[in-house]
Amino acid sequence: MFKRFDPSTCSTSSQVKSSVQRVIKSKIVESNAALEDYIDEILPKKPPLVQYKAGPHVTIYCRGEEPVFFEHRDGPILPTLRFVHKYPDIWTTYTVDKGAIPFILGGANIMCPGLTNPGGEMPVELEAGASIVIKAEGKENAIAVGTLKMSSEDIRGKNKGIGVVVDHFVGDGLFQTKEIN
Repeated sequence: MFKRFDPSTCSTSSQVKSSVQRVIKSKIVESNAALEDYIDEILPKKPPLVQYKAGPHVTIYCRGEEPVFFEHRDGPILPTLRFVHKYPDIWTTYTVDKGAIPFILGGANIMCPGLTNPGGEMPVELEAGASIVIKAEGKENAIAVGTLKMSSEDIRGKNKGIGVVVDHFVGDGLFQTKEIN
């Protein structure tokens, strides 16, 4: 999604009202329940969120000028990887095996065998459409953020096809963007 992202393509920016910010916080907690205890810490009232439109269907939420979350169409609100690296222990994470790493860093979606082979881990049962942070086997930091295309149970059972749709990965345009003006 952000492979060729350029911050100069962000068309409009607007400060998010506090009532809308509460709705955004509730959507974030809905898509990642582990954040309920931390949401006020990671998204305080001040500075307020600024919303940027990037392309026709992508909204990027920034705290000050730093991108922290993004949303594609009406999908779940996902964190940026830089934000995930600041708060590494509060996200629901799956681990892929070493063979999947070069493909993910090239922007490919994650196939089911990458999660089920030795080295891959799915510690939490999730339904299709849930947001997920992807780590690589033997690595400390996350390498991608995406949404499950099928449930964890289906990934284990079928072990074929796309398991996670990668929306943002290390090295893409959004990851390279430290601030949006």
